[in-house]
Amino acid sequence: MKITVNNTPLDLHNGAKVKDAILKYYSQQGKNHPKHFPLVEDRYGNKVAYDGELSDGNALFIKTKHKKISSFPKLVLAILAIGLLFSCSTGKKAITSKQGEKQAIIFAVNDMHATIDNFPKLAYIVDSLQSIYPDMLLIGAGDNQTGNPVNDQYPEKGLPMIELMNAVGFDLSAVGNHEFDSRPKGFSNLTHKANFDFICANMSMNDSHNMTVNPYKIIVLPNGLKLAFLGLLHINQNDIPDSHPDNIKGFTFRSPFETAPEYLYLNDQSDIFIALTHLGFENDVQLAKTMPAGIDLIIGGHSHTKVEKEQIHNGILITQAENKLKYGTLIKLTIKSDGTLQRNMELIDIKNSKNEKPSIRAMVDKYNDNPALKEVISTATDDFSSDEELGYLMADAQRDAAKADIALVNPGGVRMDQLAKGPITIMNVYQLDPFGNELVVTKLTGNEIHALMFAAYPIDENQPVYPSGIKTKLKLDANGNLADVVLLTEIGTPLDMNQTYTVAMNNFMTQVYKYKHSDPGQSLFIATADATITYLKSQGATMIKLVCIVGAPEGVKRIKSEHPDVDIYLSSLDEKLNEIGYIVPGLGDAGDRLFGTK
Repeated sequence: MKITVNNTPLDLHNGAKVKDAILKYYSQQGKNHPKHFPLVEDRYGNKVAYDGELSDGNALFIKTKHKKISSFPKLVLAILAIGLLFSCSTGKKAITSKQGEKQAIIFAVNDMHATIDNFPKLAYIVDSLQSIYPDMLLIGAGDNQTGNPVNDQYPEKGLPMIELMNAVGFDLSAVGNHEFDSRPKGFSNLTHKANFDFICANMSMNDSHNMTVNPYKIIVLPNGLKLAFLGLLHINQNDIPDSHPDNIKGFTFRSPFETAPEYLYLNDQSDIFIALTHLGFENDVQLAKTMPAGIDLIIGGHSHTKVEKEQIHNGILITQAENKLKYGTLIKLTIKSDGTLQRNMELIDIKNSKNEKPSIRAMVDKYNDNPALKEVISTATDDFSSDEELGYLMADAQRDAAKADIALVNPGGVRMDQLAKGPITIMNVYQLDPFGNELVVTKLTGNEIHALMFAAYPIDENQPVYPSGIKTKLKLDANGNLADVVLLTEIGTPLDMNQTYTVAMNNFMTQVYKYKHSDPGQSLFIATADATITYLKSQGATMIKLVCIVGAPEGVKRIKSEHPDVDIYLSSLDEKLNEIGYIVPGLGDAGDRLFGTK
């Protein structure tokens, strides 16, 4: 996809996020990537989170100074005060509309991404608001799932989020791209267990999925107001949501911009017409600008945009509340006595609330004591004594998950330097790979892989990447700089430098390594940690680690000798280069060594 950062055009892999764009921008500018993620805004001045999802044509701007923002809006302080009042009294005082007016109140969140630890705070705020506005609706704009192993590795994937949403009292949810992460059967089961409806108008499915997802929903409030909600989902350049193709088998998708006008008749069947979207803020603006009069409000998600002040485009109010239950948007829709609609919104701080609902805290504590994370998925018969050994394991797992010719893992992506002999649990894998990176497959020639190796070495603090599917031999000069890289096949023959290979790596590497290549890549929307978990499970219960000692050629000082896939020698003799890197015969990739399959 093509986007801009500070008006600089960038080519990014499909499925890229804000952090990918910023890393790519710094790399292209020849700057080190920042230790602390900078403040980033969209073209409309809204803050966007680093893990916000991008669409083709988006524009981002890095801000050098952070805005000073009050942690608690006045309304939140009022809510907390009311909450304290009700803790001492059984009486309730609801706000009533003026005579002749009718009001609809909505509290909206989006992109919760299984942040279950903020649910007790959300529940407290919702209860406090509903004591003021008894008929308030609680709405989600999609991507309820994915981002927390407690939820994602639960025996029934995603169930904790559905049960918490039921307990807090959600009325409606859009379908986000991460709703598909539990696969069609899993998503179908979750829709049946939800006490609220899912809506999406630009998606259809075959009958075998038995899924309860409707295009729209009309909710009639006790005061008689009819609210029509239309669900819309972002479709990428491949005409599917940002999800792995296996997750969406049996589904078909249409453009949300072509679909929305077909439902304008809902405007005549309701008092207030609302688009509940998972498109991203800039696409919501496009929707507002291309739609004829009719939609009154867009409640959005997907781009993790923090809309702090009213954004009205083509007469339509657009809201979004960043992500992970940091905020929620309180929306007031008032039909005046003369029939006009008055719209107001206010961003409410959830994360910094000091109060929680005890019953929801008890639920969350029970989920956090998740036995699934303690599940033993393999057993090591020997110690993993270095991050290199673990890096090779990750590379094999990622190559297997991506069905790629080659996989590369950066040293900084390996966050454990040892793993003791014995049981390996799911939690061990998340400790090994905690970043939530996604797998990206890029088509690279041998020459482009060679260029990548040179680009990666200094960025990775003079450490080589860990490969699977190829063997590499590196030569350093007297100053420790990389002088040459030789790429070999698994059997030790020279790699065809003109052939194109599918290469899997994480999205951090895709954006940070600055080298010349043609294909920007495609995200598989698979977390690298999940790839390792699946791989370990597939290898069986017992893992055997074999140790190989490789001797250096005579007259050449070997400075790394643990792994035959990467040999590094220090030599001032050019003629020794051809002798470098005895490869132990009879061994395949790291998986063969680690699991004893050969």
